[in-house]
Amino acid sequence: MKKLMLNVWRGIVGAEYGFTEEGNEQWYYFVSLVINLMLIWWLGPQSDALVFTILAVIHLVTICIFGYLMLDEEGVFYSYLYYATHLVLLIMALLTNFWWAVITTLITLLAVSMAPDCTGINYYIRDDEISSNNPKLLLIFNTIIFIAFVVVDFLLPIKLWIKLAIIAGMLLLHPLIDYLEGDCIIISDCTADSIDVIIESIKKLKNRK
Repeated sequence: MKKLMLNVWRGIVGAEYGFTEEGNEQWYYFVSLVINLMLIWWLGPQSDALVFTILAVIHLVTICIFGYLMLDEEGVFYSYLYYATHLVLLIMALLTNFWWAVITTLITLLAVSMAPDCTGINYYIRDDEISSNNPKLLLIFNTIIFIAFVVVDFLLPIKLWIKLAIIAGMLLLHPLIDYLEGDCIIISDCTADSIDVIIESIKKLKNRK
């Protein structure tokens, strides 16, 4: 019975190392985007909420695209384009509503910092031995981000069936997001890889001189 309850818990909030055992970072990032959009649609001006929704969709889609491009040495152009695109998105968000841009950025950074990677490490757990010896600790982090999402969802001034549909949709999307992470669709990897490619390209230009 205890094992069954643990599996149910794991099935709802997500497995310790993600459903594909590649970590939970992209899932936490995705949940933070959804929480941000729910908050701004609820508390912010609808015109701003529409802009932020469009920006969030573009942001997510570009990460998926650049993740699949793998941003290797032959993808220097894509690396620069990656940063240019997200810089433009950030500027547009700040110009649309400065404080909501700051709030949503902070929520996303907090969520991603909590996300255990494929070894069970996050910003707060720096030793993989701790996570491997205490796998339920990772489920607690998964539960925290899931509860935060559910609380915001139920606070929305919408019909109950819509709230439940949003939760059901997220549960269905979770394995897909984890599958994409298994294909290296991870915001931190895309960012870090593009930085490495840009640095290498700058070094090569200097050497030519």
